[in-house]
Amino acid sequence: MILKEKDAFTGSDRRGYYGHQQEQDVAFYLRREFANDEQIAIINDLLVTHNGENAQIDHLVIHPFGFLVIESKSIHGEVSVNAQGEWSRSYRGDWSGMPSPIRQAELQQALLKSLLRDNVERFIGKLLGIQGGVGGRTWEVLCAVSSSAILNREEMPKPIGKVVVKSEFIAEHVRKTIGPTGARSLLSTKPKFSMGEMSAMGRFLLDHDAAKREASAAADAPALTGRPVADPACVREAVKPEPTTSVQQAGDVSTSRLCCKSCNESMALEGRYGKFGYYVKCHACGTNTSMKAACQACASKNVRVSKSGATYTASCSDCSSELVVFQAS
Repeated sequence: MILKEKDAFTGSDRRGYYGHQQEQDVAFYLRREFANDEQIAIINDLLVTHNGENAQIDHLVIHPFGFLVIESKSIHGEVSVNAQGEWSRSYRGDWSGMPSPIRQAELQQALLKSLLRDNVERFIGKLLGIQGGVGGRTWEVLCAVSSSAILNREEMPKPIGKVVVKSEFIAEHVRKTIGPTGARSLLSTKPKFSMGEMSAMGRFLLDHDAAKREASAAADAPALTGRPVADPACVREAVKPEPTTSVQQAGDVSTSRLCCKSCNESMALEGRYGKFGYYVKCHACGTNTSMKAACQACASKNVRVSKSGATYTASCSDCSSELVVFQAS
């Protein structure tokens, strides 16, 4: 059953549209396979906010034995993954590193797991006075790439190759990953959610998603002031950091000095999340300034901002460059 359909695309960027279309394709295959399956629930575009962290899960599959997070990735070209799990892809004949969508899905999964654990009493009952949990369930991830992508599976580590699949095979792979459900699963010894628990869990996540989107809607509207517009150079002044660790082997991560678009303030800023993504709230004049901007490396608008602790990073889906746009104090 489909608990939440894919959200409509509201942007104007062509590359952003392609990314949305890939997610739409995956949602279509999931809907065609599981729309009438009462044992499997699908939530598309799930917003998860917990303990100051935010994540948007492209596709979440809830089944009697646990959860499956699917990350959709629009890739037109060749894809290669080395023995260390580092991803690279070709773009117009040139190879460059890119963030691992598997790792991205794992981080989303971890945040979802934390949210459910801290609210487990809202959808799982007690057995003999002991509160049930979600920790003993199966937690898995899949990456669905564009059908046009060329996957170098010969060089891809087997654990990664098992969870990377093209869009048209996603439903079959989900079935295989979950295993038998319904009457066919009666002999299974794995912990299992009841239909009532699955239903309550679905309602909880949908209510959580709706509440977070509604709460952030007002914050997305930029404050109207008569102050002059800030110097664009202040908003995106890139500074190369000194080398740190080998984690950045796929490419340097630059830093950017973000300023209020209204008053140029750069110190009294607070990172927040709204309906349209991450932004900073200026406590000097009250103006909201989006953290999202065109990629400095290739001018693409297909940029996604993510948060890890106090660090906000913009990642370009086209050239795979990364930029630290804001560091909370």
